[in-house]
Amino acid sequence: MRAELKDRVDIEKIIKNEHITMYFQPIISIRKNSMAAFEALCRGIDGEKIIPPNILFDCARDKDLTLELDRLCRKKALEGFASMTKSSQDMLLFLNFDASVIDRGVVGSGNLHDAVSCLNLNPSNIVIEINETKTNNTPALKDFIDTYKNYGFIVALDDIGSGYSNLNRLAVVKPDILKIDMALISDIDKEFYKQEVVKSMVELARKIGALVVAEGVETQQEAINSLDLGVDMLQGYYFARPQNIRSLDFEELRQKRSELAGVFKQYILTKLKTQREKKDCFACTASQVAKELSKVCSCGFDEILTRIAHSCCHVECIYVLCKTGIQFSETVCSFTSFSSRKKSIFYPAAKGTDHSLKDYYYLAVGNGQGRFVTEPYVSIATGSLCVTISETFTNVEGEEFVLCIDNVINDT
Repeated sequence: MRAELKDRVDIEKIIKNEHITMYFQPIISIRKNSMAAFEALCRGIDGEKIIPPNILFDCARDKDLTLELDRLCRKKALEGFASMTKSSQDMLLFLNFDASVIDRGVVGSGNLHDAVSCLNLNPSNIVIEINETKTNNTPALKDFIDTYKNYGFIVALDDIGSGYSNLNRLAVVKPDILKIDMALISDIDKEFYKQEVVKSMVELARKIGALVVAEGVETQQEAINSLDLGVDMLQGYYFARPQNIRSLDFEELRQKRSELAGVFKQYILTKLKTQREKKDCFACTASQVAKELSKVCSCGFDEILTRIAHSCCHVECIYVLCKTGIQFSETVCSFTSFSSRKKSIFYPAAKGTDHSLKDYYYLAVGNGQGRFVTEPYVSIATGSLCVTISETFTNVEGEEFVLCIDNVINDT
């Protein structure tokens, strides 16, 4: 079907007659309660047919007209955006830039800057969105970015986290905005691994002074989880599909934004309450177990550990370290810890294992409080998502120990 459509497209005629229309997709900021930006997406017009951008650019590449098509699309996008800025001077326009033209020696010709100036637009309102995997000429890419940054344009790096994203070029691009690929955002509310990857990208963005956009948001839960992980802006079908600017229902967008803000606020309050209750429960269990262990000699540890592991529903593994961080007891696991995990890579630490470099050891010993609770992580003992709480105690023989309890918090 695609090949058949491509064969019927007269790309030369489309470019000559400027038969290009621009669709716009909103990019939403919930924390600022605003429509922060639009991304411009081109469509070709060939008679009554609407030609999607991938077909357009495939045809342009075949005819060596990529640069001409790219410039025409940017021109149309800027013209459409100019009419929007009358109501908001802070709004941004995301312009896709086909970085493959950089390999042809097109570096900072000034065409885009001239087009922006002619429409009395401010370069600081224009985001040049680059998928850097389409160019192999890194020095030319750097020259292009430096040139347009000096003009005042904003630079976004697209498809971060996709299969081809080249993170080592971050130092070259030095983006102002990172756009996280929709493959990572899809079902992010259900997949812990995606959550951790996005969280690490958000932390990276904070350290390099960049904002983060989550692409491909299709459900309310994806939006909420993205916001919870620190994403600054949201884009996707949940808010609106790309469409002609005249077709956008701004009132509906405002209502959806307001609704999401309310749901997100309640989500955070509920999450904090649940986390506090879980933390209090884990801490109470640890204190009670440490108290029991402090009343017996070390030879009585195993009986207490086994009883707790098999009677407390949230305890997955429990073990005791000596004061130097070496595991003193065996790791006692609950009956269900390995029911769904048979992979040989997940197994509990054995007696004699050195835990002295683990945060739940050295922070419990060194923070002056005698207790520490880790962030959620995937346990190497069972493969489940858990948090470890550790607490120091002294037994009846005057020996110092650290109790460690792995508490399961979710199935992965």
